[in-house]
Order: sequence, then structure tokens, then C-alpha cells
Amino acid sequence: MHYRDLVSVKLWFNLKSEANKTYLGYLWWLLEPILHVAVFFLVFEKLLQRGGENFLIFLLCGNIPYLWFSKTVSNASNSVLNGRGLITQVPIAKVFFPMMVVLTDLVKQMFVFIFFFLFLILYGQAAQSTWIYVPAIILVELLVIVAFAMLSAAITPFVPDLRHIIPTGLMLVMFGSGIFYSYKDVVSAEYQSWFMMNPMANLIENFRRVIIDGIPPDWFSLAIIALVSGLVIGLMLMLFQRLDTTYAKLVVQ
Repeated sequence: MHYRDLVSVKLWFNLKSEANKTYLGYLWWLLEPILHVAVFFLVFEKLLQRGGENFLIFLLCGNIPYLWFSKTVSNASNSVLNGRGLITQVPIAKVFFPMMVVLTDLVKQMFVFIFFFLFLILYGQAAQSTWIYVPAIILVELLVIVAFAMLSAAITPFVPDLRHIIPTGLMLVMFGSGIFYSYKDVVSAEYQSWFMMNPMANLIENFRRVIIDGIPPDWFSLAIIALVSGLVIGLMLMLFQRLDTTYAKLVVQ
């Protein structure tokens, strides 16, 4: 609230700046997930013949949440260092920078989710009463994203090489989240509970439960994810506050 005027101005300029960098502008917010899904669909459905029933919807339910997580965490990792211009001019809480990345990507993602549900209706996917639970799952994922975004932004100024490691870690998360496969068919029963400890795998499974299967989400697992994410966010807020002057020194070195 203390920075609300700065937040609104910077949010507007961030969105406009991103759109102006490409010929298609704001359309890239929708085209990027479409292209990702198209690649997976072509490989697994057409080339490998491993898709199955409703595979396109299955892919969308996995890819759209994962891309939101992946892009925001990746963008936030370097946010404090990228904010050196503002840091050297005015005293500002350093947590402002990863949170601006989260907020910017959240606005873009809302358009993606709206387009997603319009596509479901046009595609002929029967609307389920359980779709009303989607906002709750989105909120839990937002908490996960904030936690990881703050964590990556907090560590990177101390270990700049982490910027090169994070993409590899995000790729590992992608392959370990069941984006293009059902964990029930791939992971043996004794390890499925371990697999679902991956918060993104759990969230993607809950998206598919409410959108495709028409059953309520696993509220217990969502509550655990939200609680752990909240604890991480609290710890990161304290860390940013404690190391505020340290970050200011690191960005000008």
C-alpha cells in the first residue's frame, strides 16, 4: 500500500513495454501457451500416438499453470539486480521488485485463463459445476509462485550464476509435474505420494480434477501447499527486510 502509486505506474509501463517489444504485442500473452501446447500435442498425439481421450484439454490443464509458474520464477530471479537504477535513486524495499514481476505476470495470466475457458466452451467441453473451484486453485498457485519468486530473487544477488541454473531446475519441474502424462500411468503406486509432493504436480492434478473429471479438488493437499507457501513468504519477507541494505550494496558492485 505504501508503494501503490509506484506499483500502478510501473505495472502499466511493464505491460506496455513488453507489448511494444514485439510485432504482435499483447497477442503474445496468448500465443506463447498456444505454441507450447501445440508442440506437445504434435509430438505426443500425432507422432508418438500416445495422447488418448481429451488429450488437448489434458495438455492445456497442465501447460497453462506450469508456464505461469515457470515464467514468473525465471523473470523474478534477476529482478533485484535489474532494479539497480531505482535502488540507487530512492530508498525502496527490495521485495518490491520480485513482487512487481509477480503482479505483471498475474495480469497477463488472467487473460490466458479467460481465453482458456472460452476455448473449452467453444471446443465442446461440457461445463462442470466444479469449475467454480478453479479460482481457489489459482489462488494457491499464486502463493506458490510468490514463494518461489521471492526465494529466487533473494538468492540470485548473492549467487549470480544461479540465473543459469534456474532454467534447468524449471525444466526438471516440468518433466516431474505430469504436464504431458498422467502420473498414475507412469509412476509406480509406491512412489505416487512422493510425486505429488511436487506442488506443481499437485496443482496440475487438481486443475484436471475440477475441469476434466468434474470432481472437487483435494482440499487437504491444497491447504498444505498454501500453508507451506505462506510460511516461505513470511520468511522471505523477513529476509528481505533484514538484508535490505546488503542488497543495495550488491546491486551497485
